[in-house]
Amino acid sequence: MSSSDHTAELLRASQLFTHLPPATNELVRERLTEMTIDSGEWLMRKGDPADALYIVDAGRLEVVLGEQEGVAPEDDSQLRVLRVLGRGATVGELALVTGDPRSASVRASRDSSLLRLSYEDFNNLIDAEPAFARALASALGRQLQVSGGFPEDAPQNKTLTIVPLVEGMNSDVIAEAVVAAFDPRDDVALLGRDTAESGDAVEWGRQLDELEQRHDRVVLVSQHTNSAWRRFCVRQADRLVCLAPPQRPPDERTMPRLRGCDLVLLGEDHPASIANMWIDRLRPRARHRVRAGANRNADLGRLARRLTGTSLGLVLGGGGARGLAHLGVLEVLEENGIVVDRVGGTSMGGIVASTFAYQLSAADRRRAVKSFFAPRVRHRYQMPPRSAVAKVEVALETMRGVFGDQQIETLPVDLFTIAADLVAAEMVVQRRGSVAEAAMSTARIPAILPPGRSSGRLLVDGGLIRNLPVDVMADMDEGPVIAIEVGGRFEPPTDEDGHPSLPALGETLMRSVMLGSAAAGSRVTSRAELLLEPSVSSLKMLAFGEIDKGVAIGRSEATEHLDEIRALVAR
Repeated sequence: MSSSDHTAELLRASQLFTHLPPATNELVRERLTEMTIDSGEWLMRKGDPADALYIVDAGRLEVVLGEQEGVAPEDDSQLRVLRVLGRGATVGELALVTGDPRSASVRASRDSSLLRLSYEDFNNLIDAEPAFARALASALGRQLQVSGGFPEDAPQNKTLTIVPLVEGMNSDVIAEAVVAAFDPRDDVALLGRDTAESGDAVEWGRQLDELEQRHDRVVLVSQHTNSAWRRFCVRQADRLVCLAPPQRPPDERTMPRLRGCDLVLLGEDHPASIANMWIDRLRPRARHRVRAGANRNADLGRLARRLTGTSLGLVLGGGGARGLAHLGVLEVLEENGIVVDRVGGTSMGGIVASTFAYQLSAADRRRAVKSFFAPRVRHRYQMPPRSAVAKVEVALETMRGVFGDQQIETLPVDLFTIAADLVAAEMVVQRRGSVAEAAMSTARIPAILPPGRSSGRLLVDGGLIRNLPVDVMADMDEGPVIAIEVGGRFEPPTDEDGHPSLPALGETLMRSVMLGSAAAGSRVTSRAELLLEPSVSSLKMLAFGEIDKGVAIGRSEATEHLDEIRALVAR
């Protein structure tokens, strides 16, 4: 296709110019000039004079507000993306019509090729061509109706980039495994070593734009840490995946462009100290673990499902001994081959989630939970009471006996637990640190167990703020979420006078903890694709000895909804 034909086709694809008569379109085409802009560069800044409008030929632009001078976009907490513009979109036309300065800033989020129509040519066309003015007025009217952007403007997030963080890693092996684990219905294009050996950024950009139009997904792979192809791949990524070996990050590389990536920790043994160096350097949006040997394929499948938004997540709510039902749900899922890739929870739900993420077997999970709540652990009273009526040392020692010194950030299954900070009165999402201490902190029931100290915080049971933290998992947008609510209704027996009987101290405290998060209610739980509510009302909140009963209740609920769960995973 000639350059002239290519431009004519682009104008027909543009919402602003598509309704122009052919003759007028030709006049526009003659006045357009080509330009390129690298990813991260600013096309215009808020307050600039209106000097031109632009049509996106290839690449991607972001219209933003709130950017701070001298602050890198990835570090700018005030920056807000208003629109994302792909091929055929126009930007800057409103300021040409009004004559006002630019009302927002525009930067390239990918290497982009643009066509530019100057202010002078724009106004000459309006004066000389009534058809241009009428089509422009009609297009701008439609734009205002959709609040500042055409629905076709927003491109889909299709391109996944995989890059090594250290030279000598085999990115191709990871990329091929990820592509193989995609949904078979997805049409995936893989660009790697062969593409990198020819062409340049402009040619690669046009090729990527064409592939995105023809395929469901595009995967870009780099073998090196410093090459033109690798820099191009990073600049184009809708989702950036960085592969980290179990070795220290290079001291000389700050890696600002890689911040917010998906960090994959590779190797059978990946020390938490090293993992945290990578996490501190890159501030990843998500952390993944891929081990070697027999676990490799399972870990790669989990990685691929999370990257493609098809992973199953499980959120386990708090409810004291009623949370024993979580064990039964997990057992039924495993027995039926339903793979859970992500878990999170609060209080008892957080403890059970931790045993699952640590990959204990079903029998070992039962034994671990039973040991955590054995009488010798629970009945460690301190007299006189200070911050709480019970001691925590034996419980924490018991948890360390199960989890050892395992850290959350190097677990094979993604895990978070929820605690509440008494000092700041806010929710704390625990995604790093000791598994044992985080599991202890999520279940520190106020007045029963003393608060835990952590980095200036005083942590107590997360049920005070979010007893069923569906929103925390749903915000990651990595696939369907199943939530398990085990709080149950409070149905105390009635006295002879017909009034509710006063509950025991433990039940009162447990219920009081859950009241704090009740306000979130359906607003949070509605974000789960499926809500399971085991019939736990017959199980008292402090009846930790009734593990078989609790497990049976959970198994019954999961079995009843098994077809729904299967359908959720298969879609």
